[in-house]
Amino acid sequence: MPGEILIHLPRHMLANVRDNPSQFYAKLRDGLNARGARASLVERAAMNAAPAADDGDFHFIHQMVLRQPNVLCTGLAYVYPFWYADPSGIYGDSSLAEAEFDPREADAEEARVFHVRLHRRLVEGRMSRYGQKQEPEVLPEGCVAVFLQGGSDILDRVQHVTTPEMVAAVLDGAGDRAVVIKPHPKENGPEVMAWLADIAARDRRVMISDANIHDILAVASVSVSISSAVALEGMIHHTPAILFGRSDLRHCAITLKTPAGFDKALEMATQIDWPFEAFLYWFLGQNTINAGTPELVDQAIARIAAQGADMGRLGLGRRPGLLRGAARRPTSSAG
Repeated sequence: MPGEILIHLPRHMLANVRDNPSQFYAKLRDGLNARGARASLVERAAMNAAPAADDGDFHFIHQMVLRQPNVLCTGLAYVYPFWYADPSGIYGDSSLAEAEFDPREADAEEARVFHVRLHRRLVEGRMSRYGQKQEPEVLPEGCVAVFLQGGSDILDRVQHVTTPEMVAAVLDGAGDRAVVIKPHPKENGPEVMAWLADIAARDRRVMISDANIHDILAVASVSVSISSAVALEGMIHHTPAILFGRSDLRHCAITLKTPAGFDKALEMATQIDWPFEAFLYWFLGQNTINAGTPELVDQAIARIAAQGADMGRLGLGRRPGLLRGAARRPTSSAG
């Protein structure tokens, strides 16, 4: 009996994605169907409710954390148009968190071109995952930029310290540097803003800002977060990252597991010659699916095959030259 490819999305996403042919999951469904598969969008069951491993189908599950041969875990890979299709999870739970990164293996020219395109699209376009102020803002040069994150199951799984502990650690170790704190756009209610206002009132170094993240990152000496996408966006600016959580960006950042030692981490982060361009090319260009390129479906099929799926049963056959394992083919476009 033929198997299906089921793309599991939370209810709030289904309606928006189903009839939006330019969205990643709709492109994935339509592209797989064009290759002979029977792919459809379905409502995701409760988080961590895994499908049967021997059901004969293959599953892409949004924001899942699971190692199972018939499952790939999906989600936005920090910035558009890059998406995970990972055999173990996303962000700090992805297989990239444990993978080895060697900047010497990157083609320097391809990495440079990839970075130029990322910079043009995101930095020059002043774009981020969430809407940003477009009016430029003057900010203190060399500041420590602290980015708060909204509460979520993902954050709870990966954080080594709490957000208040992180902020206190920064204030203890920032020395004479200005500290710019940007609240999360989805968690900036009265309680959070009152807490931040109290911090700023007691410490003259502190500035609370809702400026465009690219204005902040352009002048920051370092970005600080638990595990925010801003760490990766900072790399596009060549701004070092300090993380207080488990992250698959760890290869090109400093990770602190306790509030202690921020002063030393700050000194180290600003002295290291970070391989930002090689890392961005490796992480986004070679190990995620680029929804902005025609190779999207080939990259997805490669990942299905790498899981050991019965490609014939899924209607995909075995196409000559299909990559096995993670999609390693360089993708020069940054969307």
